[in-house]
Amino acid sequence: MGTRHLTMVIKDSKPVVAQYGQWDGYPSGQGVTILNFLKTHDMAILAKQLEKVRFANDEDNKKKEEFFKSIGCKDGWMNGDQAVLYHKEYPYASRDIGGEILEMIYNSTDEEIVLVDSSNFANDSLFCEWGYVVNLDTMQLEVYKGFISEQPETPDTRFGNVKSDSEEKYYPIQPCGIFDIDRLPEEADFVEACDPPEPEEGEEEVPES
Repeated sequence: MGTRHLTMVIKDSKPVVAQYGQWDGYPSGQGVTILNFLKTHDMAILAKQLEKVRFANDEDNKKKEEFFKSIGCKDGWMNGDQAVLYHKEYPYASRDIGGEILEMIYNSTDEEIVLVDSSNFANDSLFCEWGYVVNLDTMQLEVYKGFISEQPETPDTRFGNVKSDSEEKYYPIQPCGIFDIDRLPEEADFVEACDPPEPEEGEEEVPES
């Protein structure tokens, strides 16, 4: 399902990964992918691998445009053969990767890993439906939810509290769950905490005691 999302890693108080994903962004999809990665991988190794990561700069973007021209890509569209060449040349740039970017970085043998900085995607929660932030400074997994059409009572400090410039003017994604990496919940508990099911028609929410 086309559920757009953002996978981020924070290290030394700044984003070092900000990966746009096109598919299956729900907690039961990419959220669980990230949850299980964090449960089964050494964060010290991930932190070390992140030393090889940087965001693309103007020179990188110019080279990419030249590559598009070299394979006959026009107006931002690629056919199947062109897509194969693109993914081979830029394996970390695919919108299909999602939360699996963490596994790719962890296992990479490349001397340098160049990523696209999609941090600003979080600013319009109409389009960014979910966000997952692996905070290596606090050793926590932060989960954010989209479709924020009203001003939050407690504004989030990571993505701010300013409406987007789009016609619909949604606020940035807002937190819906924070989990300690060394005490992560089971999959079902994680999904329910981040995306609780809507009450069925005729049912009422039980008030907290």
